[in-house]
Amino acid sequence: MYKCSAKASLVVDQIRSRCQEDTQTNNKWRGRSGNYMYIMGRENADGKATGVVHKISEDGSHKLCGSFKIMSDGIITRFTGLSKADWNNAMRNAEAEYKSKYEAETTEPATEQKVAV
Repeated sequence: MYKCSAKASLVVDQIRSRCQEDTQTNNKWRGRSGNYMYIMGRENADGKATGVVHKISEDGSHKLCGSFKIMSDGIITRFTGLSKADWNNAMRNAEAEYKSKYEAETTEPATEQKVAV
């Protein structure tokens, strides 16, 4: 299991679901100029999710064409082969999921403290 921050992990999950819609795999998708796949890189101590992107040729071979970087706060700064619309959808959906999962647990109604006078 790749370790990164919760927000970066949720963005990776959104990218994975995008791949599932396109190709029924966890790391391949159809882009504007061809078919692509991503491969996760090393784990980063600061919570980023990083890796490389390969472009898949017609004959099934693939070649390195770029990389991706998802910051620990869930912002995609680079993802070769994935459109800006897909970036924005992934970040928006991941943020909504983060708020529903993690921020809902921490927001409890404040109790008033009574002080004897």
